[in-house]
Amino acid sequence: SLFRHTMEKGRELDMNVWIYDENSYPSGFAGGHVNEAMPESYDEGVALKYLRAGVLPDTVDRFFCCLRREGDAFIDITAEAVSRRGEKGDYYLFYKAYNPTSPWYSGFSYVDLMHEGVADKFIELTLDGYKKVVGEEFGGTVPGWFTDEPQIVVTDRESIRWTPDLFDAFRARWGYDLEPNLVSLWEEVGPWRQVRHNYRDVLMNLFLDRYIKVCHDYCERNNLVFTGHFWEHGWPDMGHNPDNMAMYAWQQMPGIDLLYNKFDVESPNAHFGNVRSVKEVNSAANQMGRVRKLSESYGGGWDMTLRDFKRQGDWEYALGVNFMNQHIAPLSIAGARKYDYPPAFTPHSPWWEYYRELNLHFARLSLALSSGGQYNDVLVLEPTTSIWMYYTYNAPRPNRWRTMGEEFQAFITALERHQVEFDLGSENILLNHGSVKGDRFVVGKRAYGAGVLPAQMENVDAATFDLLERFAAKGGRIIAYGTPQYVDGARSAEAEAFFADPAKVTRADAGEPIDYSLFATPEIAFDAPEGNYLFHHRRRMDDGQLLFLANSSLTRPVRGTVTLQGRQAALLDTRTGEIRGYEAQREGDRLTIDLHPAGSLLLYVFDEEREGLAPAPARRVLTAVPAAGGLTAKPDAPNVMTIDFCDLELDGKVYPDLNSYDAAKLAYQHH
Repeated sequence: SLFRHTMEKGRELDMNVWIYDENSYPSGFAGGHVNEAMPESYDEGVALKYLRAGVLPDTVDRFFCCLRREGDAFIDITAEAVSRRGEKGDYYLFYKAYNPTSPWYSGFSYVDLMHEGVADKFIELTLDGYKKVVGEEFGGTVPGWFTDEPQIVVTDRESIRWTPDLFDAFRARWGYDLEPNLVSLWEEVGPWRQVRHNYRDVLMNLFLDRYIKVCHDYCERNNLVFTGHFWEHGWPDMGHNPDNMAMYAWQQMPGIDLLYNKFDVESPNAHFGNVRSVKEVNSAANQMGRVRKLSESYGGGWDMTLRDFKRQGDWEYALGVNFMNQHIAPLSIAGARKYDYPPAFTPHSPWWEYYRELNLHFARLSLALSSGGQYNDVLVLEPTTSIWMYYTYNAPRPNRWRTMGEEFQAFITALERHQVEFDLGSENILLNHGSVKGDRFVVGKRAYGAGVLPAQMENVDAATFDLLERFAAKGGRIIAYGTPQYVDGARSAEAEAFFADPAKVTRADAGEPIDYSLFATPEIAFDAPEGNYLFHHRRRMDDGQLLFLANSSLTRPVRGTVTLQGRQAALLDTRTGEIRGYEAQREGDRLTIDLHPAGSLLLYVFDEEREGLAPAPARRVLTAVPAAGGLTAKPDAPNVMTIDFCDLELDGKVYPDLNSYDAAKLAYQHH
C-alpha cells in the first residue's frame, strides 16, 4: 500500500519512482526472507578451508575432501579415507565453512548468489511483490530496479569460495578435476596459474549465469531497466567479483558507486579520482550500446559544498557518467542516518535552497552527454584474467596481484590525464561480443583501430588470442607493453612467439615516460593545458561534435588550447541553458580553454556554419579593488564555535576532557 501510494504520488508530480531491491545491501537476501524461504540459499556452505595433518585422524569422515601429497602431486583419497584412518603421510583435509550470522542479515548469514535458484527466489519475494502492486506502471512511472553491491565474497580470508556444485561446474567447463588441485588455490604448487585462472573463470560464470543474467532477463521481460552497482572499487581484489565489466554487459543501465570527497587517482580502490572504475562502466556501455550510465554519487561528509559537488560530478561526467543518483535523501537524520555517508540531499542541509541551480547544470549535462555517441579508437585490455593467476584470498601485503593492479591503474590514469581517448576491454565481453571486420577490432557496437596490451597482461584467454591473431592478419595495430606467455592460464609457446613478432605486434616500452604519440588521433589535440587536472569527453553527432571539459583541481586553473575540426564553435551554457557563439575564443580549428578551479566547459563544434547563434559574450576583465580599511568580524550569536572537548557527567560520575565524539558515544552506550 505504501509503494502504491508512492507510485501514485510520483505520477501526480510527474516523477519517476525507482525500485530499490529490498532491505538491505548487499542485494540478494531480501531482509532475511530469502534465507527463511530457501534455507539452502545459505546453509549448504559457501567456502572451503583445510587442515594439514601428518596422520589421518579418527574424525576423518567429517572432512569434505581429503588429499594426500606425494612429491609434487596430490592424490584424492576421499573415498577410502575412513578405511585408512591412522595412516601417516602428508594430508590436506578440507571442510566446508559458512558465512557468520549477523543482525544485518536479520539473524541469518548472506546468501550464496551462485546457488541455483537463489536469484529466482529473491525476485519472487521482491520484484514480483512490486509487480503485483504496480506492475501496470513497469516501464512507466516505475522505470527500473536498482541493485546494491551483490557479491560472492568470502568473509574468512583463509577460505576459498565454494558452492555445492562447484566441482561439477569446473569439470564441465575445463575438462579436469578441481579436487586434486585445490591446494594450488592457496600455494604455488602444481599448475597453480592455470588452476587459479580456471577456478576464477568458473566463479565468474556461475555468478553471471545464476544471478546477473537472471536479473537482466526479468527486467527485459517486464520492461524494467536493471541498474545499480557491484563492488567495482575492490579491484584488483577478486574476492567480491571476478570481473566488474562482465557484469555491466548485463545491465540495461550499468552503474557504479562513487563516494567520498578525496580526489585520489592512485589507488585502485579509490572512489573519487578512480579512472578505472568510471572508464569500465563507460566502456562497457559504449560496447553494449547502452545510453545511460549511473553513478551513486557524493557521500563525502557534512562539510561538502556545492563547489565540491560540482567538481566531483563534472569529473565523473567527463569520464562517461550521465545519470546521477545522489546518496542520500533520508526523511530524518536521527540515529544512524546522520552518519550514513552524509550529506543528506534534503532540507536538513544548509545549501538545500540553492541546490536546484547545480541540479540544472547536471540535468543539462546529462542530456548533452546522452546524445550522439562516443567513438574511441583505442581499446586497452584489462589484465583481469592475468591477475586471476596470482590472486589468493589470504595473500599478505604487498603481493603480486595487488602490484599488478596498481601498475595498471597508474598506466590508464596517465593516459586519461594526457587526453588519450580510449575504452577498456573485458575479455569476457570480447568472448561474447568480439569480432574482426577488416582492420577493425570490433566489440559489440564499437570498432577500434588499435588494441593495447598493458605490461601486466601475462595471460590472454583463448578467445582473446584468436581475435588478436585475426586482427593482426588483417593489418590491425596491436601495441604490447609486455609479452603474454599464458593462454587460459597455461603456458603457450604459440602466444609467446606471436607477441614477440614485430611484424604482428608493435612493442612499447613499459617504463616512463609513456610515448603518447602511439595513441594520437588526428581528430583532436590539446596544447599545454596547465596542471594535470583536465579531463575531457568528446561525442560525435550528425552535424558536429560535442566536447565537455572539466578541471578537477580546487586550486589551479587549466589554460591552453584544443584543436577540433569544424566550421563553427558554440558555447552550451549549462547554467542558463543558452547556446552562444564561441568565436572570440577561436582561431582556425584551435579553441582557447581557460577553466578556473572546479570549472567546466561544454562546447559544440558544427561541421558547417550555422545561422542564428547568439553572439559570444565579451571576455570579462577582472580588476582587483584594494580594501578601504581593515577587516573585522563579529559573531552573529554566541556559541557558534565547534565544541571539540567537553566534560561529561553520567549518573554523578564525571568524565573530564573528552572529545565530543567520544562523549556522544559514551552517553549513547550508557543510556
